[in-house]
Amino acid sequence: MMNDILNIIYNDDPQHLLKSVFKEVSSQLKETIGKDNIMFIYQSSREVFKALASTIDKFENVKIYVRGNEELKTKIFSNEIVSMNLQDDTLQENSNSIDKKEIFLYPIFSEESLIAAVGLFDNKIDKDTFDQQFYYYVALINLIIEKLRIKDLEDKVILMEELTDIIEEITQEDVIINNVLKLLKDSLSAEGIVFWELQENTLELKYKLGIDENSIISKNITLENTLEGKAIKERRSFMIVGRENFQNYFIPFKIDLKSSIYSVIEQNNEVYGVLSVYNREEEYSFRTYKNFDEADFHVFSDTAKRLAFSIHRINLYNKLQNEVSKLTDLKKSYEQLIEKQKEHLDMMNALDKISQAMRSVYDKNLAIKIMLLGLTSGRGLKFNRALYLEKDKVRGFLVPKIWVGPDTEEDANEIWKEANIQALKYGNVVQYLKEEAVKIPTNNKLIHSLQNKVLAYKGHPILERVVEKKQVLHIVPQMLEIKWEDLEDIYDIVKINEFLIFPVAGMVETKGVVIVDNKINKKPITSIEIEIVKLFKDNIGLALEMIENYQELKEKTLRLEEQKDLMDYYRRFKDNILQNLAVAIVVVDRNGKINEWNRKAENFFSRPRETMIGTAIQGITDIIGEEIIEKIKTIYETRNNIKLKNYEVKLSNTKKIFDIQLSPLRNEDLGVIEGVIIVFDDVTELYNLQKEMEKRERLAAMGEMTARIAHEVRNPITVIGGFLNRIAKMNKMDDIQKYTQIIKKELSRLEHIVNEILEYSRGGKINQIEEVNLIEIIREIMLMYEDFIQQKHVMVNTDWLKEEIVIKVDKDKIKQVLLNLIKNALESVNNNGKIDIKVGFTDENRVFFEITNDGPPIPPEIKEKLFTPFLTTKSNGTGLGLAICKKIIEEEHKGKIYLVKSDDTGTSFRFEIPTGEE
Repeated sequence: MMNDILNIIYNDDPQHLLKSVFKEVSSQLKETIGKDNIMFIYQSSREVFKALASTIDKFENVKIYVRGNEELKTKIFSNEIVSMNLQDDTLQENSNSIDKKEIFLYPIFSEESLIAAVGLFDNKIDKDTFDQQFYYYVALINLIIEKLRIKDLEDKVILMEELTDIIEEITQEDVIINNVLKLLKDSLSAEGIVFWELQENTLELKYKLGIDENSIISKNITLENTLEGKAIKERRSFMIVGRENFQNYFIPFKIDLKSSIYSVIEQNNEVYGVLSVYNREEEYSFRTYKNFDEADFHVFSDTAKRLAFSIHRINLYNKLQNEVSKLTDLKKSYEQLIEKQKEHLDMMNALDKISQAMRSVYDKNLAIKIMLLGLTSGRGLKFNRALYLEKDKVRGFLVPKIWVGPDTEEDANEIWKEANIQALKYGNVVQYLKEEAVKIPTNNKLIHSLQNKVLAYKGHPILERVVEKKQVLHIVPQMLEIKWEDLEDIYDIVKINEFLIFPVAGMVETKGVVIVDNKINKKPITSIEIEIVKLFKDNIGLALEMIENYQELKEKTLRLEEQKDLMDYYRRFKDNILQNLAVAIVVVDRNGKINEWNRKAENFFSRPRETMIGTAIQGITDIIGEEIIEKIKTIYETRNNIKLKNYEVKLSNTKKIFDIQLSPLRNEDLGVIEGVIIVFDDVTELYNLQKEMEKRERLAAMGEMTARIAHEVRNPITVIGGFLNRIAKMNKMDDIQKYTQIIKKELSRLEHIVNEILEYSRGGKINQIEEVNLIEIIREIMLMYEDFIQQKHVMVNTDWLKEEIVIKVDKDKIKQVLLNLIKNALESVNNNGKIDIKVGFTDENRVFFEITNDGPPIPPEIKEKLFTPFLTTKSNGTGLGLAICKKIIEEEHKGKIYLVKSDDTGTSFRFEIPTGEE
């Protein structure tokens, strides 16, 4: 019996060896114990018993799942016999067709590892007896597994040898990758294998084997939420086993994944992509499971590393080949360039010498001659001829100025021979150019041939590009043929079909144009010469511009010196004026610092200029007062002048009166206020004189008033005296009462006269300031004259924006003004007349009152004296009403009252007063 098993081990195909042995063991076990059985192999990675053989055919494919059944797992690993029903939930899903059958599972261990189990349909054999019967079979099963492992190892060694051959012999990247994929797929018995190439932040399916085109969901996948991307992000290899572990990732194929391996292809921190293998095919029956195992993982990850090294090696090899090829080409080009560079360096050196020579002179014509000599000299750029045309920007012309070079071939040899002899006399090229340029005539044969010739550049298709766009143009014969009409005028000057034309341009504008050619030796103008000329034009243009700027700067310096002298004179003149002004000047900057303090300010405030300049204006607040400081701040907001009349300042023990004006110090260029100018004009004497004049005028008025009082009082007294004499002779009470009423009326008139005179004559009384509603006062007065208005049938129109206009004034005095103006209007208007009253605010936020009546106009001779005391047109008036109004409004409330108009359309009086709000 044992010989049969050994014969199978040594002769059977390794792919079927394990199953064949299990069938033989199952058959022999039945013969030994006389019982049907099922032989299970244990797949530890999936925790499942898989039937490989059975004496009853229908049980050959049974599986018993241990994972998730902790009770079953505990009993089996405790080496207990487990009774179970083949129909219960430990079976795979497709086992429902099996008849319900109870079996007893006998676990088989090799040393401490569970390797298999035998299922019997009864438990009449105890465990010890069974272990004795199965002892040799365990050794055989271990021997088979070990042999197959050795065979697997041999396959992997062969794989590594084949892989080495592929990597060492093949130098094409796509061939290596395809061969490695095929080798790995065959050796791992993989269902599919893919090489994903890294493209920035995505992976592109580049090579594949075993993956059907129809099963591909996406050939481009992201690094996020994919296992392939995880290999890139984590820079490592890993293996996934079990369907449940694929559920949280995007799978790019329609494949039922059970296991897979992923390896990043990376070498020297350069990532090329990901190698991934999917599902193991069940070809080798010695495997106790179908998934990839650790051996597969190591083979796969090692192969991936070697593939990465191979790809990196190929890339390096290709780069090296490219570099070698480039170096070979460069060597050839460098050899050619060495000669060109030598010529180039000679020309660059000549260019430097020409620039030095031009920069060392300050005469523009000499600089131009140096430029042209440098272009044509054998120690310079070696052109045959060079013509300079100066730009006339007013007329838009280019005017020929200097032309250096031989006129004919016959003259050329002699001229060049003489020039070389002269050049040998100078060891220094710069000195040669400077001294020989002086000798160049400005009216040689070439220039003489261009007498009265000019070139118009504005609108010219060629010259405008040179002058305006500052381009260097190389004119060749082919261009002359194609654009003959555009180049005919230039050809008419140079008489040659190849030449170079370039601008002499500074930073700002083009100064002129230079034309160079090789008319004598017919040598073609090379690209190196063109590049040198491009450098030459910039240097020469800047040199000429520097000379012009120097001359201009020299002239401006002379003018500036003259202006400086003049400015010094004006500054001294200004300082003399400022210091000798009869007013004090104080200038304050935006930071509140004093910038100017003239001599009169020293006298007024007894503080020397030296100590005040640079100090804060707030430092003299105790002298000039807080109001001035606030007004300075206001200037920056309003940007307007502010005048303060009769401003009182206390200086030591004296009191001074100033007229003060604050003006913004504007910077017109920047449009900002840089400070404030304060002018203090001492008007103390004038103020005192005005007060004295007012006093004298009042005394004069009092004298006139006394005469008027005597006249006005005498009339009512005479009337009263006459009526008192009559009353003394009368006996009738009715007559006495009648005359008594007349006496009372005259006494009232006499009291009115005395009150007005007292009101006008008395000095300024302290106002009783309070908040009042101006509209309410007007309504009260209108109510007082309601009967009078109705008697005369006067129509009164009122116009005010709101019913309450609150101002801070002396109520009684303002009421007296309103009463006087309204009464005058009512007395002036005819029967059935009209009066208009307006109340509102001015632009300066002052309150105004205006009253207009349609009565007769005021005579012209009266208009000018309306507010003069004792002037009246009424038979019983005192002439003090409007004078008192003017005193109350202007002197006591800082407002103004005036006649707006008096003509055929009506007469209007108006007053304006502050609201009293700060």
